[in-house]
Amino acid sequence: MIKKIKGIVIKEIDYKDTSKIIEVITQNGIYSIIAKGAKNVKNSNFKGTNFLSYGEFCIYENKSISTLKSVDLINSFKNTLKDIVKISASTYLVKLCIQVYKQNMNYEIFDLLLSALIKIDNEINALGVVNIVEIKLLKYLGLKLNLDNCAICGSKNIVYLSLDYSGYLCSNCTNAKMDIKVLKLFKMYDMIDLNKLDKINVSKDVMIKIDKFIYEYYEKYTGIYLQSKKLFNELMR
Repeated sequence: MIKKIKGIVIKEIDYKDTSKIIEVITQNGIYSIIAKGAKNVKNSNFKGTNFLSYGEFCIYENKSISTLKSVDLINSFKNTLKDIVKISASTYLVKLCIQVYKQNMNYEIFDLLLSALIKIDNEINALGVVNIVEIKLLKYLGLKLNLDNCAICGSKNIVYLSLDYSGYLCSNCTNAKMDIKVLKLFKMYDMIDLNKLDKINVSKDVMIKIDKFIYEYYEKYTGIYLQSKKLFNELMR
């Protein structure tokens, strides 16, 4: 059966001399597709089957592995592919979203990934975009941070963000304190519509504090560890 799907190429595997197998993430799942002859630069499907390519794929659908008929490329993320930091950030987000998608196949995860890749390609701060996505993905893992009030007593007098309590704490429930800018940004990152984001004006010091907490939170609760995040962090330091 011929079917059209919109998706992002998240993996390429060499297949025979001139072909490859690609994995494409969509709102409705991940497809494995044989792209015959697509390793040849003269092939009409060459550009649309590279890593990160976002397009509309016309496939002969099969339960195990489909075959590519044609692809209309929508976005190749050409700016990203010229920049090692953007590539690193995008690669990490692809791998992270795949891990979350396997646990909760919600179409919003695909939409979030696509929006993030577009923002990074459009020169929005890569670390900020990565952290926004990481925070938003927590709800699909059942690990959403409590960023509305104190996780213990419900007070609004917030002074700290706790790993142990998975959220804000007030001055009555802890003696620890955290930079108010960091506390406010966690809430902003959680609520912001990524599609409407046009810039991130945050100091590097504050960004690193946010990223450190998120890294430790993922490590403590999610069971997800990706080497690509470590590599991205090394580039950002």
